[in-house]
Amino acid sequence: MSDAMPRCAGGDGLAAPVAATLQRLRAVLPQQADAAQARLARALAPLAASRWPEVAWSFSSLTNTGLPVEFAWTSREAAVRWTAEVAEPEADDATRLQRAAQALDWSGDLRPWLDHQRGARLKFGAWASARHGEDFAAKLYADLPEGRLPPQWRGRHRLFDSALLFWRMCGINPDGSVECYARADELDLAALRALARVALGDEAALLQRLQRVLPADDLPRPSGISLALSAQGEVRALTWFTFAKALFRDDAQVEACLRAQGEGASAQVYAALAAGPADGRWRHGMIGVGADIAGNAWVQCGVRPT
Repeated sequence: MSDAMPRCAGGDGLAAPVAATLQRLRAVLPQQADAAQARLARALAPLAASRWPEVAWSFSSLTNTGLPVEFAWTSREAAVRWTAEVAEPEADDATRLQRAAQALDWSGDLRPWLDHQRGARLKFGAWASARHGEDFAAKLYADLPEGRLPPQWRGRHRLFDSALLFWRMCGINPDGSVECYARADELDLAALRALARVALGDEAALLQRLQRVLPADDLPRPSGISLALSAQGEVRALTWFTFAKALFRDDAQVEACLRAQGEGASAQVYAALAAGPADGRWRHGMIGVGADIAGNAWVQCGVRPT
């Protein structure tokens, strides 16, 4: 077996780092961890049948090592959250959105998104994602070709026309709501304040929470934002994010910061994710600070399983 392919831990075919992370999460949220394991095994099954087994567990842009799974944490709730590849590395990227929908038993209308990707050059195609908390929620991450939003979303909000933002992907929910993600090469604190005021009406909640995470006087560059909208185009939330390594010295410093952000079961979920063994590579991925239209704010972070 190639060194690039983590050893499987059991009959479900999950890579050992993924299985170990789920086992730690099981001590906090047992039913949710079991449900996540079943869903992940289904989503990742095509990778086990890849014609390129030597790269099947190291090809993804989801994580810095190519592992095709990332877990996520947020201070606002206790849940098992994951995002994963759904197709073997040799698969056509244009097929990944439909396959991700199948892996999640998707009930929403994907035709506009499939039409938008058809014939375009894609960077990753699509990922499947789920949240196992008090209830279950599925999400599809769809690649936006050349930074173009699909026609039904263009012009739906002022931020979609901002020269600061290059739109990279959209998170699609079954009810038609979306979360659109943009890269911002020149975003500074003053510009983020202005964006939050436009999106949320008041920037205070977002910036106050950001100050608890940001170790400097300004934002690192590049960074990015996400804008969550209802199916009718009404703003639900705005999140700012960047790579953890752009803010902190190492994983230990990230962990010290994030342990102070969560409470109760949410803090326990983060502790389970962070308790994986160090392997000499960054384990924390994107870190973000978000606020919703009601003034609630939170911290979130992606964590590579080990």
